[in-house]
Parts: sequence; C-alpha cells; structure tokens
Amino acid sequence: MSLVDAPLVSVIMPAYNVEAYITQAIQSVLTQTYTHFELLISDDGSTDQTSALLLEQKDSRIVLLENNRNLGYVDNMNVLLKAAKGKYIVIQDADDYCDKNRLQVLVNFLESHTDLSMVGSCYVKVDDEGKEERVSVPVNKEEIQQSFARLDDPLPVLNGSTLFHRKIIDDGILFRHLHYTRRGQDDDWLFRVSEKFQIGNVDQYLYHYRSNSSSMTLNPSLVDYRSLFAGDYVRFLKSYRTRQGIDVLEQKKYSLIEAFFAEKKRTLTQEEPAYLELYIAHKYLGQKEKKQTLKWLLKALLKDPTNGYIWKKIVSVFLKEKSKS
Repeated sequence: MSLVDAPLVSVIMPAYNVEAYITQAIQSVLTQTYTHFELLISDDGSTDQTSALLLEQKDSRIVLLENNRNLGYVDNMNVLLKAAKGKYIVIQDADDYCDKNRLQVLVNFLESHTDLSMVGSCYVKVDDEGKEERVSVPVNKEEIQQSFARLDDPLPVLNGSTLFHRKIIDDGILFRHLHYTRRGQDDDWLFRVSEKFQIGNVDQYLYHYRSNSSSMTLNPSLVDYRSLFAGDYVRFLKSYRTRQGIDVLEQKKYSLIEAFFAEKKRTLTQEEPAYLELYIAHKYLGQKEKKQTLKWLLKALLKDPTNGYIWKKIVSVFLKEKSKS
C-alpha cells in the first residue's frame, strides 16, 4: 500500500497531568511503520509539565490542541473525535504506549474485513514497577458480540487498543456524561458502538496499558459510592436499552437510576459498613500518601469500630509514618 493510497489515520491522545509518560506515548506513535497519520493531542489544562513537554515536540504530524479550561475526560475526548480528519481513528491514551506495528496491523485488518467497523487487539498490562501481564482477547466477532450481550466484565475489547471507522462518530456515537459518576465512560461508549456496529480483535499484543496508581480511574478524589458501582451502572444502562429499546439516561428517568444506586449502597454497607472509606484509604496508600491514608482509616474506624483489620492497618501505617519523621 503506497502512501498515496493509504487511508489517513487520526491518532487521538487526550492528555492531563501525564508528564511521566507522555513522551513515551508520543514516541511510540511517531515511530510507527505505518506513516500516513496525524497525531492529535489535546492538553486538558494540565498543571504539571505536560504542556511544556508537548511544546518540545516538533514533528509535523502532531496537531496540538489546548483547552482554555479543564473540560474533563468526556468533553476532551469529544473535542479530539470531532477534530479528527482520518478515515480511521485510533485512541492512544497518554500514559500508555504501543507496538511499532500497531497501526499497520489494524489498518490492514479493517481494510480486508469490510464487515467490521472497529478492531482492537490483545494487550500488555504494565504496573507501577514495570511488571508486565499479557491479556488475550476473543477474536471471533460472534463471540465478541455475545460477550457484549452477556455484559461481561471486563469487556472483550480494550477501549485504548482500538482503531475504528469514522462512520461511528458520524453516526453520533460520541462519549457522554453519565451524570452520576466520572468513571465508566469508556465501557458505556463501547456498549453503544457494539449495538450498531461489528467489532473484531487481532490476536497480537499491540498495546501496552499502564495500570498505575496515579491514573484517573484510581484517583481517590473521584471516588464515592456511585463510582464504585460505575461498571454495574453502565451495564444497568445497557440492560435497560436491551429491554426497552431506549436508554434510561436519555429518558431522564433519574429516579430509576437513583434507586439502582441506593440498592447497591444498601447491599454494600450491610456487608461491610466501612467499605468506601477502606477503599479510598488503600488508593491513597498506593500513592504513598500516608497522612491521607490515616485520615480515611480513621473514618473507616468510626463506621466500624470493632473491625480488627482497621485497627491493625492504622497501627501499621502510623508506625511506618513515624519511623520516617
């Protein structure tokens, strides 16, 4: 396939406070064997060195967008999707990176499988210490559709690994606000895509997904009871659409959604009264913020004062903090 004949690919990269990873993410795109692409990066009001690192990039294929205020993940993604010019669009998260053959493999696959509108790949999960775990995905399109219909968790396609036809965006399937949580938007988008378009996967490990304690999905400031149930909530929306033919969120039947969350919270707190507080404490501990960890452990203790595990955890964290002072 010559460069003249090659379809343009728009690689979109939403960025927010990713100074530790964005250079690697960008370089993994710029060194692709498939060269007919544009790389659109939208800095969503970063407060670290992300903006400065972006200004250092001189490649003509890079298109820098800068929001004059922090829009949040959903609106930032939609800015990029609407700005993309390519026949195909690729999502590349700014804290992840990809194999040099990623675009070539995925473009070739969609060009030769015209019944499909999206393709993902197997991926490698990378933790804070650089340890890698290979994650395989189903490659049969019928199996993938069945997985979506079963509301599987995780979904059979990783959002960040995908390349898709722009007709998905032209059809109006953008990211959307879920109102009750700032998590789950990726799965919600994939569910809605799967209801109108065929999706496939390639059996190659083309994407490196960084599972790190500073990522948005693990940010303690974003955690509340509803965010804990984000995955269940998205599947509740999907299930309702399947039964009723319309989305309960689009109908603005908020009382049904609130009843769903209330039941989830009731069940959770009956089983473990201090679950939320412990959850947040562990997230802060993962970020090595010991004072915040102790704060949330104490909140957990107020909810469940006879819980021996909480007492032991407080003592352990306190002693480690004291030994450093």
